[in-house]
Amino acid sequence: MEKVINKHFCIQPFVNVSTRVGGQNNVCANINLQDSNIRNQSPVSFFRSDNVNDFKASLLRGEQRAECKLCAYQEKKSGHSHRTESNKHYNIKNNQSNEYYEKMLQRLRISKLENPLYFDFNVSNLCNQKCLTCTESLSSLLHEENKALGVSRDKNANYTTLDKSKLRALESAITDDLLFLHLVGGEILLVPEVKEILEKVDRERAGRITLQIQTNGTIIPDREWHNIIKKFKRTEITIGIPAFGEDINYIGYPADWKKILATIDHFKQHKINFVIGTVVSNLNIMILDKLFNWIQKNRYQNYFYLLYHPPMFRPTNLPKTLLDIAKKRLQNVKMQFVNKDCNQKLSDLINLCDNPDTQGHWDSFCKEIQMRDSYRKNSITSIMPEIKEYMNAKV
Repeated sequence: MEKVINKHFCIQPFVNVSTRVGGQNNVCANINLQDSNIRNQSPVSFFRSDNVNDFKASLLRGEQRAECKLCAYQEKKSGHSHRTESNKHYNIKNNQSNEYYEKMLQRLRISKLENPLYFDFNVSNLCNQKCLTCTESLSSLLHEENKALGVSRDKNANYTTLDKSKLRALESAITDDLLFLHLVGGEILLVPEVKEILEKVDRERAGRITLQIQTNGTIIPDREWHNIIKKFKRTEITIGIPAFGEDINYIGYPADWKKILATIDHFKQHKINFVIGTVVSNLNIMILDKLFNWIQKNRYQNYFYLLYHPPMFRPTNLPKTLLDIAKKRLQNVKMQFVNKDCNQKLSDLINLCDNPDTQGHWDSFCKEIQMRDSYRKNSITSIMPEIKEYMNAKV
């Protein structure tokens, strides 16, 4: 009898809890369930719940979950996703039989964990930038701008401080079993409560945990943060960089390239591990070649993933002519990359340029850009002069 191939297995629900900025508990950072919240259920209790056990069982049966649409989109467009990369992290192959996944869970001793090994905590939306592709729940500055423009989509997006329920959630999730603590914002280095909690974690427990932090690179960690970094088993910092040089000020407004370079120099001087993380959107796919050349020249570790939401900023939501330009530029970069993994992902990104968006988001994109440019006194043509003739045109 031919074995049935499971194309949807994901390790995340078996090892991870992801808590959103609004307090929602989820099995993964790419899923937005509304059933559980830290105000009525701790992250650990959620991890042990019947709902999560049912979710895990469905994945072991090879079922495709409707909640996993982001990874499905990324895999369709590029062949890679948070799901495939998570499986890879645990040396689990993709597209295997159900029996294979059951055996792997037993071999790794993670089939029936009481506590999560990985806690992903979206702490606050307090931020010093308002990236065009971001959302109000992740940027306090963008929330303020949207209110000023009368286009706020989340009038309750006031997540700049940590209330008691969030503090309890973070403290309770740092168990003896925890191996990875992933903190995202907003801008984590601006949130004093996080620093206070991490300072309280005893050295023995911290010595077993890898601390992962996402930052925009405009803030150099102070002495207290340095002491925290030294205490943990390992610290991995992801610097979110969507573009090279002054181009970053348009996408990550009001970003400062010189500050980012100073932060990188600081990390190198103090031997702090960091990688460059890039969200690929239609705002930067045409100028990624400059960023990737800089990354390659400096031999920095990097990763990138495709933006899914908001849909108007998806990388394929561009006229075919502009995607052809992006493709040619990326092909030139690919010839210089020596990292096989990066080469494969670049190939996937290049292939993506052959599939323009056909879901009618171009008009929304043009209106959004014109509104933001007018308010910020910027112009998208400063980074993409080729786009000028296509604004407001039907594509």
